[in-house]
Amino acid sequence: AEAIARAADSSRTTHGSPECVSACRYLAALIVGAVRGASKEELLGDHFEPAPGIWREAPLAPGIAAIASGSFKRRRPPEITGSGYVVATLEAALWAFHATDSFREGALRVVNLGDDADTTGAVYGQLAGAFYGEAGIPAEWRAKLWWRERIEGFAQGLHALAVR
Repeated sequence: AEAIARAADSSRTTHGSPECVSACRYLAALIVGAVRGASKEELLGDHFEPAPGIWREAPLAPGIAAIASGSFKRRRPPEITGSGYVVATLEAALWAFHATDSFREGALRVVNLGDDADTTGAVYGQLAGAFYGEAGIPAEWRAKLWWRERIEGFAQGLHALAVR
């Protein structure tokens, strides 16, 4: 629950709309679940909750609630887009995560939707990275990271917080 609250606070600094805050909360919940070892089926099930009742206590905005109930499973491109709009971005990232079986395949699929590909890819990468782990990210991609040691240090710190 702490990670979800911190994600909401982080969103509010620049993107305070209910949809943006809800998207960050829901993505944080999925990431926590992935780090804790939840299966893809659990994560993408109806309104995944890492803490029981969390969405009842603080409901998700309607557009994000629709995604949490699986809208991305029933849609395909061109209905799924890589636009910069928060609902479309989260839906596209979850669509790619659901429809593929590897970090690489999902990343390529989501960025090739076009439009705001870097944002959509970043959202996908957060969840897929938490789910597949470092070993699931192509080695040749990791080797080209700028500030790799710094990023790995942040990732290790976040992982330690997530599993405590």
